[in-house]
Amino acid sequence: MQQRPGRTILTVLSIVIGVTAAVAVSLGTATTRNAYKAMFALATGKATLEIAAKGGGRAVFSDALLEKVKAVPGIKMAAPVVDRPGSMSFGEGERVRLRIMGVDPKVDPLVRDYIYMAGRPIEKGYELALDEGLAKHLELPVGSKVKILGNGRLGGSKEFEVVGLFRIESGVGPAQLGMGLMPLETAQGHFNPRQIPKDSIDRIQIVTANETKLIEDVQKQIAAILPDTVEVHRPAGSTQLMEDTLKSSEQGLELTTLFSLFMAAFIILNTFLMNVSERRRHISIMRAIGATRMQIAGALLSEAMLLGLLGTVLGIAAGFGLAYFGTQIVSQAFDVQLPRLIEVLTIWPFVKGAVFGIVMAFLGAIIPSVIAAFVSPLEGMNRIVRSPTRSFTALLLTAGAVMTAGASWAIFECVNGRLPIETATWAALPLLFGLVLLDTAMLAPQVALAGWFLRLFSRVEATLAHKQILRNRLRSALTVAVLFIAGCTGVGIANSILDNVKDVHDWKSKALVADFYVRAMMPDMATGLTPDLPPEVGDDLEQVRNQKAPNGKPLLETLEGTNLFEIKVRRADQPTEDALTAIGLSREFSNEGVTFDLIGGDAGKIAGQILDGGIVIGSVLSQKTGLKAGDKLPIEAKTGIREVPIVGVANDYLVGGMSVYIHRKYAEEWLDAHGVDGYVIKVEPGNFDIARPLIDAVAKKHHIIAISQVDIGRAIDRFVGGTEWSLWLLVMMGFVVAAFGMVNTLTMNVLEQTRELGLLRIVAMTKTQVRRTIMMQALIIGCIGLPPGLAIGVVIAYVLNLTMMESFGHMVGFSLHADLLLYTLVGGIAIVVVAAWFPARRATRINVVEALHYE
Repeated sequence: MQQRPGRTILTVLSIVIGVTAAVAVSLGTATTRNAYKAMFALATGKATLEIAAKGGGRAVFSDALLEKVKAVPGIKMAAPVVDRPGSMSFGEGERVRLRIMGVDPKVDPLVRDYIYMAGRPIEKGYELALDEGLAKHLELPVGSKVKILGNGRLGGSKEFEVVGLFRIESGVGPAQLGMGLMPLETAQGHFNPRQIPKDSIDRIQIVTANETKLIEDVQKQIAAILPDTVEVHRPAGSTQLMEDTLKSSEQGLELTTLFSLFMAAFIILNTFLMNVSERRRHISIMRAIGATRMQIAGALLSEAMLLGLLGTVLGIAAGFGLAYFGTQIVSQAFDVQLPRLIEVLTIWPFVKGAVFGIVMAFLGAIIPSVIAAFVSPLEGMNRIVRSPTRSFTALLLTAGAVMTAGASWAIFECVNGRLPIETATWAALPLLFGLVLLDTAMLAPQVALAGWFLRLFSRVEATLAHKQILRNRLRSALTVAVLFIAGCTGVGIANSILDNVKDVHDWKSKALVADFYVRAMMPDMATGLTPDLPPEVGDDLEQVRNQKAPNGKPLLETLEGTNLFEIKVRRADQPTEDALTAIGLSREFSNEGVTFDLIGGDAGKIAGQILDGGIVIGSVLSQKTGLKAGDKLPIEAKTGIREVPIVGVANDYLVGGMSVYIHRKYAEEWLDAHGVDGYVIKVEPGNFDIARPLIDAVAKKHHIIAISQVDIGRAIDRFVGGTEWSLWLLVMMGFVVAAFGMVNTLTMNVLEQTRELGLLRIVAMTKTQVRRTIMMQALIIGCIGLPPGLAIGVVIAYVLNLTMMESFGHMVGFSLHADLLLYTLVGGIAIVVVAAWFPARRATRINVVEALHYE
């Protein structure tokens, strides 16, 4: 290791890369998932049962029901809750979304596990307690004044005083969720609109004894005293919508991690094999002076374990750092405050990274150690020793064909729904390995073809390069495999993401056609819900609408109020706990030619069909229920299960595609979904610049958000642009990793060619020709590793798009991105050439006299 520090560093780096990927992705995924678990842990607390309105409606029953529930035997505690998304403004126009829970200060601490870290508990009036993590992030100490928008009978934006900062007792704080607590009576007045009773609540959370039988008995007794519009069930802490939204992302992360680990494994194996090849003479001399085979193998394994341990430690540190910066970037990109890593740390990501690093170092050293143990002492007579070569073509072809066929069958079954979709992620790994084996088996004819092509430009150098690559087929095959993996994984993932980006743009151009969207805040990413707007907002916007433009026409073409609300989807014979949670969006749909990114239904008739009581559902909801246009969607309504005709299925990126679009009058009549939480505004052509300052003035007056279609387009383009840059960085990093293997292979080839290059220099071969010979070797390896990898990458992209059917509810359209293939090929070849520069430079510095003493 001291004699070859460069080789040692490359070996350690190959281990660091794999460990970093394992740790960083595990921590990043755990952070996001833990964030939403924390939200529901605070929302449900110790509650074992929960009473709520059927169909996910809000505030439809009076807290008078609370006393009846408390009288049921077996109940330890029953706590009323008003639970709403809210918008909090503070400082100089700063605003943050948060979840407001109106609770009884005396009872709630017995239901939820939180403690006050500063200040005091809420008591009455306009007092607010904030999560400690959120308050610190926003720099809001106890005593701060904030404003919270409400749509209740008290109306408008009211000022609250922050009297306390709390933390979940378990130590997992939901800072990213913006949790706030206020007194129950205050929340009822602030959020309950005039059309419902003042003392209405959203839920009653019940703590019973832990015995399952007792809980079931209590649930039956409670159900007997409830009105028809209310139901009792276990707390809905499963975060169904977030599971659906994160599913495809987690599959992508897992697939990327597996491919990264796979490529790192090849580099580790290649590095250790070359390490032994370079030291065969040294090993043979040790054998000649009495070292046993076990001593030789033990020495190499000990070295591998030492390097594996060092690489693992560095990889764990790098993975933690990458996860830290990754969560920061995600927090800023999505306007959320993710928890600090220290809050979600477990030992398992580090165990996973450590196991990978140590195991791969061990496996990477096993084969070289066995080879080294059988090195003959006679090999020490030569300065350069070649390892014996054997033909494994038949074995590689057979194994590769079997693995490729088996993995392809598994993926096909996943796409057709006969196997879990998660199986496709794991099947991708043997598929890739099988393709690598097939590519490796065809090494000789591919080298011959590439050598023939390059001889057109440099006959002598290309011929020498051709022969040298085939001198050690195993080493060359491993280097080709690394480039092959880098090419197919990079192009496969990149092409699939670009298809997804195109799908988003198509959806945006078809679905987001209004000129302005007015809301109290952007919808919550987990639930899609947002607080209602006070009636005064609608009155002010109506005044804007009635203003006359210079042409004498009204300033606005349409002004439609919208409302987002939860909908429970289940058949009459299904139990309540099996219901799917969807998000309904109601509006008047008055504008002519309602626009959706339809994948089912008649676009020409859909506007009239919605006015007649039809609904349009998101593609993911269609996928989960197996229902399509022409079928009926069973939903929990005020009067029981109601089957509503589906007139269209739309590609929809809101709330994970679990969406239901319905006309306002039917939402109010069937689901009791009242209120307005946003406005969709379309301006008369030519009046945009006149209308914008007037709409902005209304938004500023009420502390709400008015965003134009142009602003939304820019935000999406900005996000997509960042995604694409991250994508190219990911692809290039794969090739940089492959470059490590290229440097190793070419450096080893230079050492083995020392005598030949010295003789060629004596017979007048110039340094330029020597350098060109090494470059030709790199180009041949690049030409036989990259193009097949890019071709297979296109196939992988198509398969990835197929596997997204369950996550998106439709197959993302496949496109062949020629520019991606061209840029990747040129970039990959450029990296290969740069990697060859170091060994080529070394080759030109060979001392001719010393070279004559070789062999």
